[in-house]
Amino acid sequence: MLENVRLRYNQTKGNKMAVSTATYKVGDLYTSQKSKVTGTITEIKPNSDGTTVRVKLDVNGTPRWTTWTAK
Repeated sequence: MLENVRLRYNQTKGNKMAVSTATYKVGDLYTSQKSKVTGTITEIKPNSDGTTVRVKLDVNGTPRWTTWTAK
């Protein structure tokens, strides 16, 4: 797992990701855009393509992965 990730079409170091005007980090609540699932971010991992990030959520005690895509 990378310590820090921040995306807005490109990657830099940080345990954050930027989505429009919001910046998310581990420990924040996040709602996936497609399935509308809300959970606490436990891990943020960039994919090798550089435009997507895998986000691991804790949804009521159950881990769930979602993908965030820069648009």
